[in-house]
Amino acid sequence: MNEIVLCACSGMNPRGEVARASVYDVAQEDEECKICCIVATGGGKQKYVDMAQANKIIAVNGCPQNCTTTLLGEKGATVDKVLLVPEILKKEGMTAECTVRMNENDEKCVEIVKREIRKAKEELQ
Repeated sequence: MNEIVLCACSGMNPRGEVARASVYDVAQEDEECKICCIVATGGGKQKYVDMAQANKIIAVNGCPQNCTTTLLGEKGATVDKVLLVPEILKKEGMTAECTVRMNENDEKCVEIVKREIRKAKEELQ
């Protein structure tokens, strides 16, 4: 079975920070999941482009602009699941607050997004 590739927003906003932390945590906790760096992919680094093209992808976007999904598509990768951090958090009555350094609230947001990533992963298997 192919791996599940997690690709997070790299934007400089609180939701991007939550996306990155969530993807990192899930990949550390689940050996079936690997991280694909969206900046390296967008920059054409072949290792990451190949990884994205060869596996199922969960894109975790930090805002409605969906840059992560767009960049993956531009590199010929098919995104199998798209998660949008603001929508996920809104359902829970939460919002991310800090850029660069996460606070206690943002750590709670990470746990919420991690649950959604795991659900998406189960749907892909």
